[in-house]
Amino acid sequence: MTSPHLDPVFTIAANPSSHVRNEILRNDPYFGGPFIDAPPLCPFAAAGQCHYGNSCSYLHGDVCEICRLQVLHPHDPEQRRAHEKMCMLAFEVDMEKAFAEQLSRDKVCGICMEVVYDKVSASDRRFGILSSCCHIYCLNCIRQWRCVKNFENKIVKSCPECRVVSEFVIPSAYWVEDQEEKNRLIEEFKYGVSKKACKYFDQGRGTCPFGAKCLYMHAYPDGTRAEADKPRKQLGSEGNVRFLNSVRLWDFIEEREQRGARQYDGEVSELGELFMQLSGAGHEGTPH
Repeated sequence: MTSPHLDPVFTIAANPSSHVRNEILRNDPYFGGPFIDAPPLCPFAAAGQCHYGNSCSYLHGDVCEICRLQVLHPHDPEQRRAHEKMCMLAFEVDMEKAFAEQLSRDKVCGICMEVVYDKVSASDRRFGILSSCCHIYCLNCIRQWRCVKNFENKIVKSCPECRVVSEFVIPSAYWVEDQEEKNRLIEEFKYGVSKKACKYFDQGRGTCPFGAKCLYMHAYPDGTRAEADKPRKQLGSEGNVRFLNSVRLWDFIEEREQRGARQYDGEVSELGELFMQLSGAGHEGTPH
């Protein structure tokens, strides 16, 4: 019995490996790469099982030592090298993720004193990582701490334990302690957010109270970027500086997050989907 004609393009739905690995392997030269002269590999064998066995009309590849799938072309050394390189990259990503999960598993929030990963709701199993210190908090607890309005801005932006001021809180599904890693996450977030339109600027139809400090994109309908304006200020009767029409940037970004959570209910943010929050802004008497 011979197999029917199949599209040799391999879909990785049957691959039991991680989503990250699958995304990387989609770029493998085997999937539409330059090796058009070599006979096609059997997509079923490459996915893990071919019911036709020796009767299959397609070529069964050699087993990759990394992913343990029959995806190495026996007659195409270039394809083999390319796949092994991509597979090793995917393996390293999986290992980093597994290490991050292991490092995060027993971390206890310094405010509620609960193990973050043991919280009932999946959306609560996120860390609020402070940019300037290594004390551990769940996102909800540190968010509530930094949103308290009856304390000075410097106090609410300080760590509840060491009092070191952190401008940024990095919500993350994993615990991150290394400062270089924190800085990388912050820069990744800034880059990602800078591609999203500011709802207050509204393509020039509105006014953003954050001015030049806004992390979102200020652009007109034709794509032209607006020149950054400084937040409007007013000198109070006691000599303190107050910002007109100011809102808390934390609340602004939180509203966006809640809107996104409703759209993708049940999805827990991964490191690749991080956002960072500049909180404590807009308090009367303190710089924005």
